[in-house]
Amino acid sequence: MKSIGVQRDNRKFILSLLFVGYMVSYMDRLVMNLAVVPIGQELHLSPTATGTVISVFFLAYTIMQIPAGWLTDRFGYRRVIIFSVFLWSLFTVSTGFAWSFTALIVIRFLFGIMEGGYPAASAKAIAEFFPKKERVKAQSILMSSNSFGGLITGLIVPVLLIWLGWRNVFFALGAAGVIIGVLFLKYIRSPIQSEEAKEQQSVNKNSMLSLLKTRQTWALLLTWFSISIASWGTVSWLPMYMVTVRHLDLVSTGMLGLLPTTAATLGTVAGGWLLVRFSGREKMYFVMNGLFYTAFLFLALFAPNVGMVFTYLALASIFYGFVFSAVYALPHKLFDKSVIGSAIGIMSLGSMLGGFIAPIMMGAFISALKGSYDGAFWFLIAAGLSSALFGLTLRNSNHVSHRGVDDSIKSNAGAK
Repeated sequence: MKSIGVQRDNRKFILSLLFVGYMVSYMDRLVMNLAVVPIGQELHLSPTATGTVISVFFLAYTIMQIPAGWLTDRFGYRRVIIFSVFLWSLFTVSTGFAWSFTALIVIRFLFGIMEGGYPAASAKAIAEFFPKKERVKAQSILMSSNSFGGLITGLIVPVLLIWLGWRNVFFALGAAGVIIGVLFLKYIRSPIQSEEAKEQQSVNKNSMLSLLKTRQTWALLLTWFSISIASWGTVSWLPMYMVTVRHLDLVSTGMLGLLPTTAATLGTVAGGWLLVRFSGREKMYFVMNGLFYTAFLFLALFAPNVGMVFTYLALASIFYGFVFSAVYALPHKLFDKSVIGSAIGIMSLGSMLGGFIAPIMMGAFISALKGSYDGAFWFLIAAGLSSALFGLTLRNSNHVSHRGVDDSIKSNAGAK
């Protein structure tokens, strides 16, 4: 009994460490959405250039998702996590030294490559440390770190940007990342190489192909891709919109932004619990949440005053949190842990591809319409609606053979 208690305490500690790492990584990427206001003024960036600065991170992050999932399943989560944390922190610090638009693009691209390994590796760690019945809950808690990172960013970063300047903010965040990396180096240990683990490594070469052949993978990927366009587009351009069109100052924008971020946190935490209640009815879960999210997003983007903008965004964010949590938790239910790194890599691919497309497309719409945001907003609404439509393609878990992917992998391996 004592060993079980110690094991559970160790799981909690590992989950806490993964949580903090994810939170810092989210802050590192999110701070650009606020810092781009003073950066744009200093470097004289156009709306299209501003969108490009935000989008280039997502492009790099997207490119890294499939390789990161494979590398995690092949070589283990510890190596990928430590490598990722230290190098993304290096490029966070480097952002503070950016002297031109071109330098900023190169640094943010490399930063995105290095951050790209963390989602798959952290999910793999969850699969290794937690029994299957606890993984959905643990993954939901882990993903709520993003919302907590957003809360902290909105609360302190606007003030720090004014007080310290944007360069020093990136220096401070990079230093925090290095500290997290040291903790991972000290406390995260590779799993014991049992015969089962060795067998899993021998078949992981085929895991990505097998996952991509399943309907569930594509349904989740396209649903997440669509709602990510709407979400990242809103998050990326909201500070600029509130400052230039609604005439709020940066600090007020950051403080009011805590409302939807708090709502997303609650939605993400509740999402794992709610998904369990919808077991066997996952299609309804994704369609319903996608429709509610889109309806409130529409009301927010065309609200008559600032208060209503953030009120409706908060309501939309609850349903986004439900989807966010479920997209990363459901693979733990559908797939074996031997392929979970690849599965989460694919899900992150959808999110980051949406994050790449949205800011740069919105910048193009805004420039084409002479500073009007209406075209960009309709683009986001269409993406949100598409997420509900793609949710219709999902098969409920009571109609899914959970051994399908594993059998396909082993079959491929045996054929070699």
